[in-house]
Amino acid sequence: MNDRARRQVLSSEAAQSVHAIGEAMVEVRLAGDATTATAEASFSSVVGPELPSAYRVAGYILSDATEAQDAVQEALERAWGGWPKLRNSESAKPWFWRILVNVCRTKLTTRGRVQVRDLNDGADVADSHDPFKASLLRDALGRAMTQLTPDQRIVVVLRFWGQLSMPEIGVRLGIPEGTAKSRQHYALNILRRALQPDEEALR
Repeated sequence: MNDRARRQVLSSEAAQSVHAIGEAMVEVRLAGDATTATAEASFSSVVGPELPSAYRVAGYILSDATEAQDAVQEALERAWGGWPKLRNSESAKPWFWRILVNVCRTKLTTRGRVQVRDLNDGADVADSHDPFKASLLRDALGRAMTQLTPDQRIVVVLRFWGQLSMPEIGVRLGIPEGTAKSRQHYALNILRRALQPDEEALR
């Protein structure tokens, strides 16, 4: 698979929609009094700029806009709760991303693998407003993603939709780079096998 095929799921229209929703989420509502103002400002300055990409990545991991918003919100709440204990500000962004990915992984594990077939069977007008469902359902690669385990799906989304390098993925997941590469390797093999019938049908 070339880079164009890997990224085909994210159309320009979907990207604009995702960016707009992600920007709207930058305004984080945090409970607290005047004594929390400094911590809140620090938290928002570090985590706020990450929210559009966090929402986009969560959306493609979960293939659902509503669940993506819930995942980002839960990650924000967890991160805010742990913010006072964070000692190294340089590790704040990877730390937040690990929280987000763990939330997404839990959601995937709880419901099982993302069922594109179920989404297709129940598709209605409302789905047209979900940029993730719409783009994943209309693309062969997006449908093939349902064959991946949660960990494999997370690595693939971070690599090709999050535009992260393998070392960056390792840092954000808190795993060795070799483990991240291994997950990508097995994931791409699964995707190639899943896409073969579509490729043969075009011959």
